[in-house]
Amino acid sequence: MKVYIFDYRKFKKQLLLLGAVFVCAAFFGALFYQQQVVTTTGKKYAIYKVKTDKKVAALTFDISWGTKVPGPVLDTLKKYNVKCTFFISGPWAVKHPEFPRRIVAEGHEIASHGEEHVNLSEYSKEEVKKNILTAHQKIKEVTGVEPNLIRTPNGDWNDMVLTTAEELNYKVVQWSADSLDWKKPGVAAITSNVLKKVEPGAIILMHASDTCLQTPEALPQVLEGLKKQGYQLVTVSELLKIGPGTID
Repeated sequence: MKVYIFDYRKFKKQLLLLGAVFVCAAFFGALFYQQQVVTTTGKKYAIYKVKTDKKVAALTFDISWGTKVPGPVLDTLKKYNVKCTFFISGPWAVKHPEFPRRIVAEGHEIASHGEEHVNLSEYSKEEVKKNILTAHQKIKEVTGVEPNLIRTPNGDWNDMVLTTAEELNYKVVQWSADSLDWKKPGVAAITSNVLKKVEPGAIILMHASDTCLQTPEALPQVLEGLKKQGYQLVTVSELLKIGPGTID
């Protein structure tokens, strides 16, 4: 008959090992759960800039009205060999197709500024969807390009607007450096607003609508100033390849 001798030391060692495994499992389980909670409950944000240490920024223009400013702006960008992102409205694209087509032909990025210049957060999800899709179709018909970036009018958005845009394969892009050219503060002020606010990963806001008649004169000084500070200018899509989009 076999006699089994209880080895207390061996049992204690196995018990400690089992305890350590249980603690590790609990720790990583809690960590995984925390990550899932952050992922599923984290608040959505529009993209205001990109996180990077490189001196690179995206210069962007909104256009929703007029024909006097777009041409001179494009002439200057061509002279300096700078590529930008233009957020254009659907109605403007249809009314003045020669400019959106020139924007594409000269290597700039086409993005959407929506159909109506309204605060989308004040509308229903279906109305927001219609606004985005109507502009999308008009821009596509004029330029042959299907945009996937949108700057919501007035920089207005909420979770519903962001979710709707994402469902339509759009990223909502705002800005971190505002030229305030729409206020017509003067060429020096427009230039200063950009050069003081620019930082690595910045998205710069300017306008090429006819409400901003000082922009063409200010643009060369802005470009010269950014070059002097060592900045490389790219499109928004190129900027988003460099680092993650962020709100601050």
